Amino acid sequence: MNQVTPSEFEDWTRLEQDLESGIKLVPLNPNHTNALISAFTDDSSSVRIAMPWLDSSLSIEFQISSFIVDVTSGPNSNHYHHWVLIDTDSDEIVGLIGFDVVRFRTFERKSLSRGIHWNLGYWIAPDYRRRGLASDSIDIMINIAAKCGVDVVQLSANPLNVGGIITIRSAVQRHGGINSEFGVELIEDNEGNMVEYEAYWILTGE
Repeated sequence: MNQVTPSEFEDWTRLEQDLESGIKLVPLNPNHTNALISAFTDDSSSVRIAMPWLDSSLSIEFQISSFIVDVTSGPNSNHYHHWVLIDTDSDEIVGLIGFDVVRFRTFERKSLSRGIHWNLGYWIAPDYRRRGLASDSIDIMINIAAKCGVDVVQLSANPLNVGGIITIRSAVQRHGGINSEFGVELIEDNEGNMVEYEAYWILTGE
Protein backbone atom coordinates (compact mmCIF):
# COMPACT_ATOMS: atom_id res chain seq x y z
CA MET A 1 0.00 0.00 0.00
CA ASN A 2 1.49 3.34 -1.04
CA GLN A 3 1.04 6.11 1.49
CA VAL A 4 2.42 9.62 1.58
CA THR A 5 3.34 11.08 4.95
CA PRO A 6 1.74 14.52 5.28
CA SER A 7 3.21 17.28 7.35
CA GLU A 8 0.04 18.26 9.20
CA PHE A 9 -2.68 16.43 11.11
CA GLU A 10 -5.63 17.41 8.94
CA ASP A 11 -3.95 16.31 5.72
CA TRP A 12 -4.53 12.67 6.61
CA THR A 13 -8.26 13.05 6.03
CA ARG A 14 -7.70 14.61 2.60
CA LEU A 15 -5.18 12.25 1.04
CA GLU A 16 -5.80 9.59 -1.58
CA GLN A 17 -4.71 6.09 -0.62
CA ASP A 18 -3.87 3.13 -2.88
CA LEU A 19 -4.77 -0.49 -2.23
CA GLU A 20 -2.56 -3.22 -3.66
CA SER A 21 -5.56 -4.51 -5.62
CA GLY A 22 -5.68 -1.50 -7.95
CA ILE A 23 -8.41 0.24 -5.97
CA LYS A 24 -7.87 3.86 -4.98
CA LEU A 25 -9.40 5.55 -1.95
CA VAL A 26 -10.31 9.11 -2.88
CA PRO A 27 -11.73 11.70 -0.44
CA LEU A 28 -15.44 12.08 -1.09
CA ASN A 29 -16.49 15.25 -2.91
CA PRO A 30 -19.69 16.46 -4.63
CA ASN A 31 -18.38 15.35 -8.03
CA HIS A 32 -18.92 11.77 -6.88
CA THR A 33 -22.65 12.28 -6.27
CA ASN A 34 -24.14 10.76 -9.43
CA ALA A 35 -21.75 7.81 -9.57
CA LEU A 36 -22.30 7.01 -5.90
CA ILE A 37 -26.08 7.22 -6.25
CA SER A 38 -25.88 4.87 -9.24
CA ALA A 39 -23.77 2.38 -7.29
CA PHE A 40 -26.09 2.55 -4.28
CA THR A 41 -29.25 2.17 -6.36
CA ASP A 42 -27.97 -1.18 -7.63
CA ASP A 43 -27.62 -2.46 -4.05
CA SER A 44 -30.23 -0.55 -2.06
CA SER A 45 -30.90 -3.29 0.51
CA SER A 46 -27.26 -3.46 1.63
CA VAL A 47 -26.94 0.31 1.55
CA ARG A 48 -29.87 0.64 3.94
CA ILE A 49 -28.12 -1.71 6.35
CA ALA A 50 -24.89 0.27 6.04
CA MET A 51 -26.81 3.56 6.41
CA PRO A 52 -29.73 2.73 8.72
CA TRP A 53 -30.69 6.40 8.93
CA LEU A 54 -31.96 6.34 5.34
CA ASP A 55 -35.72 6.93 5.25
CA SER A 56 -37.46 4.29 3.12
CA SER A 57 -40.27 6.76 2.37
CA LEU A 58 -37.88 9.18 0.62
CA SER A 59 -35.89 8.71 -2.56
CA ILE A 60 -32.36 7.46 -2.06
CA GLU A 61 -31.17 9.97 -4.65
CA PHE A 62 -32.30 12.97 -2.59
CA GLN A 63 -30.95 11.56 0.66
CA ILE A 64 -27.54 10.64 -0.71
CA SER A 65 -27.20 14.02 -2.42
CA SER A 66 -28.00 15.74 0.88
CA PHE A 67 -25.63 13.43 2.75
CA ILE A 68 -22.72 14.30 0.44
CA VAL A 69 -23.37 18.03 0.81
CA ASP A 70 -23.58 17.68 4.60
CA VAL A 71 -20.37 15.69 5.04
CA THR A 72 -18.27 17.64 2.53
CA SER A 73 -19.37 21.25 2.96
CA GLY A 74 -22.07 21.47 5.64
CA PRO A 75 -21.59 23.38 8.91
CA ASN A 76 -20.49 20.17 10.66
CA SER A 77 -18.45 18.76 7.78
CA ASN A 78 -15.31 18.70 9.94
CA HIS A 79 -17.03 15.90 11.89
CA TYR A 80 -16.99 13.58 8.88
CA HIS A 81 -14.18 12.03 6.84
CA HIS A 82 -15.19 9.82 3.91
CA TRP A 83 -13.46 8.19 0.94
CA VAL A 84 -14.91 6.50 -2.14
CA LEU A 85 -13.25 3.35 -3.45
CA ILE A 86 -12.57 3.69 -7.17
CA ASP A 87 -11.56 0.91 -9.54
CA THR A 88 -8.67 2.46 -11.45
CA ASP A 89 -9.34 0.23 -14.49
CA SER A 90 -12.99 1.21 -14.96
CA ASP A 91 -13.06 4.48 -12.98
CA GLU A 92 -16.19 3.16 -11.22
CA ILE A 93 -17.06 3.81 -7.60
CA VAL A 94 -17.11 0.40 -5.92
CA GLY A 95 -17.32 1.35 -2.26
CA LEU A 96 -17.49 3.99 0.45
CA ILE A 97 -15.70 4.11 3.78
CA GLY A 98 -15.55 6.83 6.37
CA PHE A 99 -15.59 8.18 9.88
CA ASP A 100 -18.17 10.02 11.93
CA VAL A 101 -16.57 11.94 14.78
CA VAL A 102 -18.52 10.78 17.82
CA ARG A 103 -16.86 12.88 20.49
CA PHE A 104 -13.74 14.80 21.39
CA ARG A 105 -11.66 15.16 24.49
CA THR A 106 -12.48 18.38 26.28
CA PHE A 107 -9.64 20.69 27.27
CA GLU A 108 -9.98 19.58 30.88
CA ARG A 109 -9.84 15.88 29.91
CA LYS A 110 -7.12 16.23 27.31
CA SER A 111 -4.65 14.29 29.42
CA LEU A 112 -7.01 11.30 29.58
CA SER A 113 -7.06 8.61 26.93
CA ARG A 114 -10.13 7.17 25.17
CA GLY A 115 -11.56 10.63 24.60
CA ILE A 116 -11.35 11.21 20.84
CA HIS A 117 -13.77 8.68 19.41
CA TRP A 118 -14.46 8.06 15.70
CA ASN A 119 -17.03 5.63 14.35
CA LEU A 120 -16.01 3.78 11.17
CA GLY A 121 -18.49 2.51 8.58
CA TYR A 122 -18.18 1.17 5.07
CA TRP A 123 -20.00 -0.29 2.08
CA ILE A 124 -18.56 -2.42 -0.75
CA ALA A 125 -20.35 -3.05 -4.06
CA PRO A 126 -21.55 -6.67 -4.45
CA ASP A 127 -19.23 -7.54 -7.35
CA TYR A 128 -16.21 -6.42 -5.32
CA ARG A 129 -16.90 -8.28 -2.09
CA ARG A 130 -14.80 -11.18 -0.83
CA ARG A 131 -11.67 -9.62 -2.31
CA GLY A 132 -10.32 -8.20 0.93
CA LEU A 133 -11.15 -4.61 -0.03
CA ALA A 134 -13.06 -3.91 3.17
CA SER A 135 -10.29 -5.35 5.35
CA ASP A 136 -7.52 -3.49 3.50
CA SER A 137 -9.50 -0.24 3.63
CA ILE A 138 -10.23 -0.65 7.34
CA ASP A 139 -6.52 -1.15 8.02
CA ILE A 140 -5.74 2.11 6.22
CA MET A 141 -8.46 3.92 8.17
CA ILE A 142 -7.10 2.62 11.48
CA ASN A 143 -3.68 3.97 10.51
CA ILE A 144 -5.16 7.34 9.54
CA ALA A 145 -7.05 7.56 12.83
CA ALA A 146 -3.89 6.83 14.78
CA LYS A 147 -1.99 9.51 12.85
CA CYS A 148 -4.81 11.95 13.61
CA GLY A 149 -4.48 11.43 17.34
CA VAL A 150 -7.75 9.52 17.70
CA ASP A 151 -8.09 7.36 20.82
CA VAL A 152 -10.87 4.99 19.77
CA VAL A 153 -12.17 3.71 16.46
CA GLN A 154 -15.53 2.01 16.82
CA LEU A 155 -16.64 -0.69 14.40
CA SER A 156 -20.27 -1.86 14.43
CA ALA A 157 -22.25 -4.29 12.31
CA ASN A 158 -25.87 -5.31 12.00
CA PRO A 159 -26.21 -8.89 13.33
CA LEU A 160 -28.03 -9.83 10.10
CA ASN A 161 -25.01 -8.74 8.07
CA VAL A 162 -22.97 -11.93 8.34
CA GLY A 163 -20.20 -10.72 6.04
CA GLY A 164 -19.92 -7.46 7.95
CA ILE A 165 -19.70 -9.27 11.29
CA ILE A 166 -16.89 -11.49 9.98
CA THR A 167 -15.02 -8.50 8.55
CA ILE A 168 -15.10 -6.36 11.70
CA ARG A 169 -14.29 -9.29 14.00
CA SER A 170 -11.26 -9.98 11.83
CA ALA A 171 -10.22 -6.32 12.03
CA VAL A 172 -10.65 -6.35 15.80
CA GLN A 173 -8.41 -9.41 16.00
CA ARG A 174 -5.74 -7.89 13.74
CA HIS A 175 -5.63 -4.64 15.70
CA GLY A 176 -6.06 -6.01 19.20
CA GLY A 177 -9.52 -4.51 19.65
CA ILE A 178 -11.99 -5.09 22.46
CA ASN A 179 -15.72 -5.15 22.99
CA SER A 180 -17.10 -1.63 23.21
CA GLU A 181 -17.97 -0.25 26.61
CA PHE A 182 -21.55 -1.44 26.11
CA GLY A 183 -20.94 -4.52 23.92
CA VAL A 184 -23.70 -3.43 21.54
CA GLU A 185 -24.77 -0.21 19.89
CA LEU A 186 -28.48 0.55 19.64
CA ILE A 187 -29.18 2.01 16.21
CA GLU A 188 -32.58 3.07 14.95
CA ASP A 189 -33.26 1.69 11.48
CA ASN A 190 -35.30 3.40 8.78
CA GLU A 191 -38.47 1.73 10.05
CA GLY A 192 -38.05 3.16 13.54
CA ASN A 193 -36.89 -0.12 15.10
CA MET A 194 -33.96 -0.21 17.51
CA VAL A 195 -31.40 -2.78 16.37
CA GLU A 196 -28.55 -4.05 18.53
CA TYR A 197 -25.41 -3.80 16.41
CA GLU A 198 -22.28 -5.68 17.49
CA ALA A 199 -19.83 -2.99 18.56
CA TYR A 200 -16.09 -3.09 19.10
CA TRP A 201 -13.38 -0.60 19.93
CA ILE A 202 -9.91 -0.47 18.43
CA LEU A 203 -7.72 1.59 20.72
CA THR A 204 -5.41 3.72 18.60
CA GLY A 205 -4.34 6.33 21.14
CA GLU A 206 -1.17 6.29 23.19
